[in-house]
Amino acid sequence: MKTTLTLDIRVAIETAIHSWYDDTDHGRASCAGEMFTSDARLTFRPGSPQPGPIEGTAITDAMMAREKMTDRLTRHAVTNIILRPGEEHGVVACYMLILFRSDDKSRSTLPWFVADMEDDWVESDGQWKIAQEMSER
Repeated sequence: MKTTLTLDIRVAIETAIHSWYDDTDHGRASCAGEMFTSDARLTFRPGSPQPGPIEGTAITDAMMAREKMTDRLTRHAVTNIILRPGEEHGVVACYMLILFRSDDKSRSTLPWFVADMEDDWVESDGQWKIAQEMSER
């Protein structure tokens, strides 16, 4: 049965999308790992900094590793969010992501990439979580 996109669902998912990038950008990337289901799949397309899939607990491990990268400054800008019901259940979120990044002491960020993102969101224990996320550049 398709999910009816209520205002509450829209606000919850859009807030979660922004929170996950805000957590990543401000030293709390391990919190971002909690936004995925336990069997989630995160796939970076060819052309991404680290192409390929990360699944399950490896997502949390990757987010904890990112949190330890204190010399890296990132700012993720998210725009053009479109939500639609998933094919069978859940919600699909499509949006544009622009990553600004600096890996040196200057902390001067430059646009690193622009990507079209597509997330599959499911409700789990009363919270909306990412079951699958794909980037396409």
